[in-house]
Amino acid sequence: AFRSVEYQANIILRKMENNLKLSDILRFSAAPGYSEHHTGCALDLTTTDIDDLCENFDQTIAFEWLQQHGINYGFSLSYPKNITHKIAYEPWHWACL
Repeated sequence: AFRSVEYQANIILRKMENNLKLSDILRFSAAPGYSEHHTGCALDLTTTDIDDLCENFDQTIAFEWLQQHGINYGFSLSYPKNITHKIAYEPWHWACL
């Protein structure tokens, strides 16, 4: 879903207010101006079985379905496991191709 640069900056600021280090924050949250959400082509997905955006999403039937069929609808996993990115593994984060 679309996320403005200002909204992204506020995410970073909130995490810093919770005493997280910027280097740790940037492993899961792109810097303002660099998020795929700014394009409106990225989605963070979850299910009713998962309380928050977390790696456990990759244990759901929804994730399994996305892996098998997401490409058919123009979506791909942006930050897969075991790939070197500045952003950590995010099984919930999918973007349109």
